[in-house]
Amino acid sequence: MLRLLIILSFLRGAYLSDIVAQGAKAVEFGRDASFSCVLSDGSGVKQVTWQRVRNTEPVQTLATFSDLFKKHVDDQYVGKVHFTAASINSTSIEIRNTTFEDEACYICSFKVYPFQPKRQTLCLTVKGISEITASLNPAPSSDPDVVVSCSATGKPAPAILWKSAEKQLNNDWSSNFTTRNMDSSTTITSNITLPLSQFHGKYVECVAQSDGIEKSVQIYVPDKENKVTLRNYIIPMLVLIIISIVIVIIYLYSKLNDKYHRVCTA
Repeated sequence: MLRLLIILSFLRGAYLSDIVAQGAKAVEFGRDASFSCVLSDGSGVKQVTWQRVRNTEPVQTLATFSDLFKKHVDDQYVGKVHFTAASINSTSIEIRNTTFEDEACYICSFKVYPFQPKRQTLCLTVKGISEITASLNPAPSSDPDVVVSCSATGKPAPAILWKSAEKQLNNDWSSNFTTRNMDSSTTITSNITLPLSQFHGKYVECVAQSDGIEKSVQIYVPDKENKVTLRNYIIPMLVLIIISIVIVIIYLYSKLNDKYHRVCTA
């Protein structure tokens, strides 16, 4: 963090008073973020550059514009960064489909010959829930309980609650586990143990909440009787297949035996 502050303080000192900068300070995961910079006097400007800086990385060049080469987006950001306006004294970009890795500070830089560049910095925070999944852990048919698992990834760390028929379930039935991710997001996994006698044949809903943003997913708890019916169906099928294989083997054996006797009598 100290390194980032040092870099930004240096960049802010480079003729930023002539620049009017606007842009998103915070955006929900998956949405687009826009930034714009307008230089009051564009005389002497040879090139306009957009850069990005994060704590653990060097300054990265995203896109450039000049009268000679026009608009250019660095190869690794094609489809991610898009110019919405480009001229010598006015530039706007859009960061599409933002992820937590797009949380950074963005720098617009006007290269003014023969002086130092004029720069301005806008910092973006990405929040929300990127993913939520739920699964049913298989259990023996004799087990009176069933375990349902739900994982949600977000920033800030999501809170998970369980519902059924729009009623919140007892938190004492659940246990949570936390995983910190490389992109600064957090994954919360919640396992809830439910009495099968009360929930078989019903839907259970996992609800994840993060800074006012909510996502949910439903999972069906199979009826215990359905498990028995399926088992009773599979076993006869397996028996039938085994009997069919035995009949085919006996048939082939008898054919070979007849052929052997014909050869011997000839």
